[in-house]
Parts: sequence; C-alpha cells; structure tokens
Amino acid sequence: MDNTGLAAPRKWADRASKELERLQEDAKDADKKLTFRELWREDAIRERLIALMDKCWYCESRGDRWPYHVDHYRPKSAVAGETKHRGYWWLAYDPANYRLTCHYCNSGGARYGNQSAGPGKGARFPLLGQRSLKGESLDDELPVLLDPVVAEDTELVGFDRQGYARRRPERPYSDDEVARDLCRVDETIRILALNSDRLVHSRSELIERVVRLVQLYLVRRDDAVVAPYARKEIDDLTRTTAEWSAAAAAAERLALLAYGRSGDEVSPEGGAGGDVAERSSDGTEPPAATAAAHRVDLRTLVAALPPKTFSAGGIALTGRGKRVPARATLRADGIIMCFKQPLTTPTSAARMATGDENVDGWTFWSLTLDGTTWTLSDLRDFLIAQDG
Repeated sequence: MDNTGLAAPRKWADRASKELERLQEDAKDADKKLTFRELWREDAIRERLIALMDKCWYCESRGDRWPYHVDHYRPKSAVAGETKHRGYWWLAYDPANYRLTCHYCNSGGARYGNQSAGPGKGARFPLLGQRSLKGESLDDELPVLLDPVVAEDTELVGFDRQGYARRRPERPYSDDEVARDLCRVDETIRILALNSDRLVHSRSELIERVVRLVQLYLVRRDDAVVAPYARKEIDDLTRTTAEWSAAAAAAERLALLAYGRSGDEVSPEGGAGGDVAERSSDGTEPPAATAAAHRVDLRTLVAALPPKTFSAGGIALTGRGKRVPARATLRADGIIMCFKQPLTTPTSAARMATGDENVDGWTFWSLTLDGTTWTLSDLRDFLIAQDG
C-alpha cells in the first residue's frame, strides 16, 4: 500500500493545523487531559484514503469487516499498557499516520470458533525498543506491528493452502526480534486477528480458485478462448486493489512452482505478495540451522527431538493460566496450535491463550518428554548446550 501521494484537502489541512496548535498548547500542561476534534472521521480525508485502496489496509477485506475506520497507526491519545504515555498526539492530524481499517482490525469483534479474537488494534502499539517522544525521530522506533505502507513489512507475510496468514520462513528474523524472542508477523496476526474464522475461510476459497485457474491456464495455454479467460481472471484476483490480493498472488506463485514454471511468469498485477509460507521464493525449503540459531521460533528445537516424539501427531503444551491451565499442541513442523490457530512462536501463542500482552512464551509453556517436564526455555537451553 503506497500512501506517498496522500494529501489532505486544503480546507481540512487548515482546520487540522489550528487543532494541532491547540494541542501543542494543551500538552505543555503535563496533567491536562488532551482532547481531539475527530477530523479524521470526515469524508474529506476518509474518501482520499478509500481512493488509495478501497479495502482494509491490514486484512485486505471488504464486506464482512466493514465499516471502514481511519486508524492512527501510532495511537493519538494513549498507548496501551503505558499509563504515563499520552500517545502520539502530535500525529493526530497527520494523514501520513492514517491507515484505512475495518472495524474488526481496529476495534475487535472477530472470532476463532466460540473464542473472541481480542479487542483489535485500538491503542496497542508495542515496540521492540525505546519509544520516541515529541520532537524525537520516529525512525529510531522499532514497531512490532507490521505497517501496511512499508514494503519490507508486507513482504514478511505469506499464506498456506488452508488460507492462514503465516510468516515466510525464508525471511530472517531481525536482531531485535531475536533479542526479545518475538516475531513481528505472529504478533501482528494475533493482535489484528488476521486468521479469524471468516478470513481463513474466505482466503482458502480464493486460493483454491486461483490454483485451479492457473492450472487451467497452463494446460490450455494454446486455447484462444480459455487461456485469455483464465489469465484475465487471475489478473483480476491478484491485482493489488482486489480483496485478499496478497493471498491470491501467493497462490499463483505456488501453482506456478508446482508446474515447474518460473516466478517470472507471475503477472505484474499480482503485486509483491509473498509466496505461500511453507515454500521459499525459489520453491525450496530454507536451510537447516543449528539449535542455537533460532531463539524466536521452534523449528530447530523440534528438529533436535526424536521423530517418535511426534508419533501421536503432536506434543501437549500446558501453561500457567490465571484460572485454568492453558493448553496447546506443538507439531513436528514447529507450529503451535492454540485455539486451532497456527502460530510459529511460543510467545504469541501464550499471549493468545492468556490475553496477557507481556507473557514470555518460552517460560510459560511446559511439555513432558520421557517422563521429564521441561519449560520450552529450559529445553532450548539444554539443546543449545548439547549442540555447543
């Protein structure tokens, strides 16, 4: 999503400038509660966001997840979990901080079966490092939430054949993610409920449709009627303005790889959406790593365990819930299933299970192997010591 061409109407910008001047004066009093005129709700700015991309910029939905909200990527009046922070009030009327979002992504309401998927983004804006204050450069911040207007962020996300959003495994974790045992993709999926039931179902149907169209196009490529029809359908579904186009583009790439075709055959209209998560961009699995290499996900940990460990389909994980124990299942591919949701990292799974934004999944989850109970952290450290 490219918002570099976004400009506010002059009259709206003049009013916003006056509001910002008032805020700057009010902010001098550290005890004064800041108030906002909600100019961002007005059609003058909202319609310009819709004109850039007429779908939720986070989940790519229309329809089910309407009506659109204008979200402040950096929250304007508070930061969840930081009672002393007054929010990024100086960005309240900066259109560059606006993201068009559906109700579910912004305010919650999505579900995993009978389980609420949480309150949505709202004022949540966790960082991997220090938070900037007024007058300081925002470039020094390291947001956990992926930003839909940052290409490097969107390229971290892939999709599997079942329609689940996943982290693309061939993309390396940043040093800051490793230092904090945290995956930005998993946290973004969890906070925005990007794998809610409706989204996964809709994406899976779309992915199957695209795969069938690609197969039809390749098999009937010399047919003057069928081939153009299939190509047009694929282009329409993968065009960046289409609903869930990133998943559609990923499905096209997967189907081409299955037929041994080059990724260069993907239509330019398909955008930069990543390949399906289980496959890297060239169709191969990412290289194996030592036990010490991954301190965020569980791929190397499960690789170090005997295959018989997973003979029953997975290992039961338990966590210290406030009322009842939290439960999840660790699969042989390193995926943790929690509320039937696939997550690659223990911390995001623990936060999904508990609703606690600060829990450390490595110390939260325990498993039993050959009669011995380990926390994931203890087991990881033991395997790293053996590897060394």
